[in-house]
Amino acid sequence: MLKFNEEEYRKSADLIRKARPIAEAAADKVAAEGYSNIFFTAVGGSLSPMMAIGCMSKQLTNIPVFVEQAAELLTCGHKQLTKDSLVITLSKSGDTKESVAIAEYCKNNGIRVICCTKNEDSPLALASDYVVPMKHENGVEYEYMLLYWIFFRLLYKAGDFEDYNEFGEQLCLLPENLLSIKKKFEEKAGDIAKEHYNAPIQYWIGGCEMWGEVYLFSMCILEEMQWIKTKSVTSAEFFHGTLELIEKNTSVFLIKGEGKGRQLDERAEKFIKTHTDNLVVIDTQEYALEGIDTKFRWIIAPTICSTILVDRLAFHFESYTKHNLDYRRYYRQFDY
Repeated sequence: MLKFNEEEYRKSADLIRKARPIAEAAADKVAAEGYSNIFFTAVGGSLSPMMAIGCMSKQLTNIPVFVEQAAELLTCGHKQLTKDSLVITLSKSGDTKESVAIAEYCKNNGIRVICCTKNEDSPLALASDYVVPMKHENGVEYEYMLLYWIFFRLLYKAGDFEDYNEFGEQLCLLPENLLSIKKKFEEKAGDIAKEHYNAPIQYWIGGCEMWGEVYLFSMCILEEMQWIKTKSVTSAEFFHGTLELIEKNTSVFLIKGEGKGRQLDERAEKFIKTHTDNLVVIDTQEYALEGIDTKFRWIIAPTICSTILVDRLAFHFESYTKHNLDYRRYYRQFDY
């Protein structure tokens, strides 16, 4: 596979699996202490898996769950954020300033924080009560695994997710499944990139638990890392503006989920396929998950999307645009 280190990916899987008991122990401790609500907060790509969890929480629990952009949370505040809250944040580097700032705010106000970060001596880790290590070098989808082991364990302790033990074990099988999916998608990734890399603009559509991945790939990969003009919109909102921009040669990407929102994706698909010749459908349902129960697929679906877009399609776009994914003009180049 293009620019892919399989040995490193497999090593990262082992490191993530070793973090499971740490994630669960943090969840158990907080559950025993009690909490009134849960805040997921981060910025950029780290917010993406939290968006998926926020959508799932509405269908699974009565516990108030808030997903907040860290800079907005710091600036505007939130009346529900109190000493009884639990804050969960994520930054691989551990020095993302907005995430560090919200953790420090919480520390100063007696609010418990669980953070996922690679560097256990980082500013974020030092400002948090519980640190779940992100030791992986490869695989954005591993961030989902850590957050799932925390969140769904909390739901289990609250009596809202009785299948947690089964689910937690099956998550350990995810890396090998995703590796197979990457390989299956590889040729398609090359074809997609070749066809669409120089489009004047790309439209990315998806919804519900898949929206975070649409947000991440369109903004963090295509805009930030590839400087490709994009417009992203949810499947539900597509019919309230963006549909008027679809023409015969417009490049449109539709991400189909496996939960209740799939019917909204299919509604958008029905319209789009009759108005452009350049529709690409990414349907996670096309990919098998060995050893993972069907009832968990709608929860796992965002990780499939992540693995084929961020870990595969991004590198194929790079190969055609000749724009290095690591090159930035502005991001982290100076203070702003």
